[in-house]
Amino acid sequence: MLQSVRGAHAGAARPRQQAKRDVASRALAGAERPPAVRVTKALKEWAPAIDALASGEQTVLFRKGGIKEPTFKPEATSFLLFPTAFHTDQQLLKPGVAERYAQALQLNPKAEKSLTLPCVAEVTGAWTTFNPAVLTATDDLHVWTEQFIETRLKWRAKQPITVLELRTWRLARPLALPVAEEMFGCFSWVDVSGLVEVDMAGAVPVLEAGAFAARQQRLRQALAAVGAEALEL
Repeated sequence: MLQSVRGAHAGAARPRQQAKRDVASRALAGAERPPAVRVTKALKEWAPAIDALASGEQTVLFRKGGIKEPTFKPEATSFLLFPTAFHTDQQLLKPGVAERYAQALQLNPKAEKSLTLPCVAEVTGAWTTFNPAVLTATDDLHVWTEQFIETRLKWRAKQPITVLELRTWRLARPLALPVAEEMFGCFSWVDVSGLVEVDMAGAVPVLEAGAFAARQQRLRQALAAVGAEALEL
């Protein structure tokens, strides 16, 4: 009798175990796979903005070329984010942002032997515009104030602002990039080939697919309203 009871319990357990395996399989199938890319570039950006991208609070960047560049060009569609301390005016950030990213504001990259790079950014759209209304039109997608866009527009006024839409992926293991003097200066991109090996295995998006898709739709509506022109990637 005892043997048959044990057999009954075992028979009941098997469907439950199979159900758990099915749930796990569905979860794995639904998990987003990181892009299979070879990353050799890092884009320089103010450290608080990088933290905002890494947290999912921000999904866009507004760029113009540096002094040593005729214009800003997206040299890669997937890249690391290189933190800088170029801007020091906290008035360029919305209220509360400086407090949230206080540690990033204190960063002095030149004083570091290496920089921790925890994320890879994937360009999912790019546009150009001269319209200063682009900042307010996309207000819920970034951490900047109106003063920021005014400053960018005044810099090389004959050049448009490039709007980059970014999907940010958090690496399973943050990278340690050795710091070198030639990485600093008024240019946008740093070549990291041979310095770090970017492994996308296990990387996860900071925003899940549905949330990011909603922001994509919101951005495209805003950019259409200000007459931004799409760039081919």
